[in-house]
Amino acid sequence: MRNSIFSALFLGIFIGVSAFAASAQTLPAGNWKLTAYNFRQKIAYPISDTLITLNIDPDGKIGGRSGCNVYGGSYSFEDGKLAISDIFSTMMACDEPLMSFERTYYDVLRESDKFTFENGVLTIVDDETKSFVRFARVKRPKPRNKC
Repeated sequence: MRNSIFSALFLGIFIGVSAFAASAQTLPAGNWKLTAYNFRQKIAYPISDTLITLNIDPDGKIGGRSGCNVYGGSYSFEDGKLAISDIFSTMMACDEPLMSFERTYYDVLRESDKFTFENGVLTIVDDETKSFVRFARVKRPKPRNKC
């Protein structure tokens, strides 16, 4: 009898922790600015003056600016792995190397399967190629009272 109670209690705790872990599996919502990246091609794109953003909605939608174009897409978790899909963008043409950067940026997002969020820094990683994009949260100024 005592073992049955212990087993039931253990199973209840295990299910509770599993449910918490599954519900905690989401990208941190907010507005983010690209601060670093590493692409498998080992090409350094000169984008230091270009604003690259990622806006994450808690309902599974993403979007932002990719340098030349505005993009959107979806994210979910499948078998515990991040899945970014349905990426679309406007079709403006820009000079190279910005166009190449955008294509590679979208590819890294699509191929990424995990993320880390440490010390306020969000890193989205393609574990197979070790490519990543890293973001810092954008702090929006508080609106001023116009009275």
